[in-house]
Amino acid sequence: MSENEKKDTNVEEKVEVEEEKVEETKNVEMREDVLDEGKLPFPRATITNLVRKHVSKGKQIKGTVKDEMNLWVSKMIEGIAGKMNSQPYTFVNYDMLKEAIAPYEEIADIEKQKDELKKKISIITKECDSIINYIDTETKAKATTMKLEEDKLPFPKATITNKLRSSLDEGKTIKGPVKRGLNVWLGRVVARVSQKMDSYPYPYIDRSMFKDAIEPYEAIGEIELEKERIIQQMESIKTSVEILNMEIERKFNM
Repeated sequence: MSENEKKDTNVEEKVEVEEEKVEETKNVEMREDVLDEGKLPFPRATITNLVRKHVSKGKQIKGTVKDEMNLWVSKMIEGIAGKMNSQPYTFVNYDMLKEAIAPYEEIADIEKQKDELKKKISIITKECDSIINYIDTETKAKATTMKLEEDKLPFPKATITNKLRSSLDEGKTIKGPVKRGLNVWLGRVVARVSQKMDSYPYPYIDRSMFKDAIEPYEAIGEIELEKERIIQQMESIKTSVEILNMEIERKFNM
């Protein structure tokens, strides 16, 4: 480069700097949000020089950009420090630093992460549906295949009918198959309980054996309630997952 060209370049740079100084003065006059340098965490020149290295030559950097970048970098430090400080140690080390800044280095892969998260969330939804369907299907399948028909009834009809009626709302009609079916089923239950008590290797049957034999039947009420709770939880998870899905769609856009 000739001496004249060097002089011209120096003149251009000086003019550019002077123009920026004038522009900054105008910005300060026009915008109240440009801060005094004493209120900034870093010298304004430090931020300006760093930004200038990575923008096209000749582009003017507004004063507010420099100040907001200044404050933003300080805020980034606070966030990273907070992340490292959350570790249960009396020191912060290099590995903690890398762990704290790693999420910021993944920005280029955000779209890929979004797709992967949505895919996994979809799996959770399908699993919830699978659990709900399993509980419903198993119960319905058992009810469909159950046969409650026998020629001889184990209990007196009137006793079963009266016990049923005392536990139903007044005025409800009890269909004949219900009376017979419950009668047959209760006979089978007594048979199973008796067989369970008989399975003990003792020459007698006592109260503890009886309690042990009926325990599964006593627990059915709680089990049914637990199944209902599971279904409610699955529905709740599905709702939460749908909300998460919408939040991912909204926030993971770069």
